Amino acid sequence: MTANPFTYTADDTCLDGHEALAAKIIQLMGESSRRLLVFGRRRMGKTSLVQFAGRKAQQAFLYCDISKAADLNEVAKKLLASAPEVTDEHLSRTVAMAANYFPNAGVAAGRVFIGSALRQDEGGQTLEGSLSLLNDQAAERGEVWTICLDEFQEVLALGGDRIEWRLRGAMQGHRNLNYIFVGPQHIVEVMTAPTAAFFKQLQFVEVGPRPVHVVVQWIEARAKLGGVTEFSNAEDIVKIAGPCEGDVIRLAKTVFDLTRAGIHEPDQVVARALDAIALVELDSAFTHQWRPLLATQRAMLRAIAGGLRPASAAALRKFGINAASTATTAIKHLVKSQILVRGERGVVFDNPYFRRWVEYHRHTQ
Repeated sequence: MTANPFTYTADDTCLDGHEALAAKIIQLMGESSRRLLVFGRRRMGKTSLVQFAGRKAQQAFLYCDISKAADLNEVAKKLLASAPEVTDEHLSRTVAMAANYFPNAGVAAGRVFIGSALRQDEGGQTLEGSLSLLNDQAAERGEVWTICLDEFQEVLALGGDRIEWRLRGAMQGHRNLNYIFVGPQHIVEVMTAPTAAFFKQLQFVEVGPRPVHVVVQWIEARAKLGGVTEFSNAEDIVKIAGPCEGDVIRLAKTVFDLTRAGIHEPDQVVARALDAIALVELDSAFTHQWRPLLATQRAMLRAIAGGLRPASAAALRKFGINAASTATTAIKHLVKSQILVRGERGVVFDNPYFRRWVEYHRHTQ
């Protein structure tokens, strides 16, 4: 049996509908001393797009997901490990350059390593040194490299409020490095505020939803690749999953499995797949997410899941909330927590599967 064709691995199809964005990123990689902020809703395909551009560009691309690092020392090590291999031609010079930043650094298997034990509270200094070393390596080769720091908002959690200023200070001297910062929608406010370290320092690429017809065609083509030639649910999948590509892929993957198994009628399979994800696969995660919420926050989620405007008079009466200001405060918290997002039609669930979970449990939780 052919493997399920719906995966999260980036391929050439992630470019469809995002050609202009990819072209802008690739163009930046061919320049020098650039700072680009790539932002958008979670699961919108930002990482896939940036990694695709990194593969297509002619320059070295060094990628690190900060959210997967325990501390800034680990971020520094990951970046050094992702640099182009040190050849014999540059070996002695690279060892000498590394010694300028780290007393026990060396080169093994073509990569710079930091030999000494690193203190967690010195992670900022380690990261600064690693970035400067990478800039020196690129300059030694007469090249420009691009560093991508994904989930950049996590750098504050690992390095504290002043880490952005330290990084900015180091990056200003890096003529042979480009930087791409990737993060969710709200990172724009954090990085562009007048008091922010990178105020007026950045170019921007917003990754929004691809055109619906492009996504529908992609789903149908992938299903055909997996051996299912009659796949009539693509439009319903996009309608229910919403604009985020990660959600579309998850639903399409489950619909594909159910369709191939032939255990549901075509007009029922998308709803069955939605419940399989929301009420079974992700049930424990959503239960964990629900428990710490306050009563008013839960009421707002129930209202939205039930089709009500959360701060409307009908919602306030239904859930016994005395003041609209109380509802507004709850909504602000849910938006800040990225459980809700603001759209053209007001606040909506960020995750369509959590919305279904709340809708199903709204009378029991």
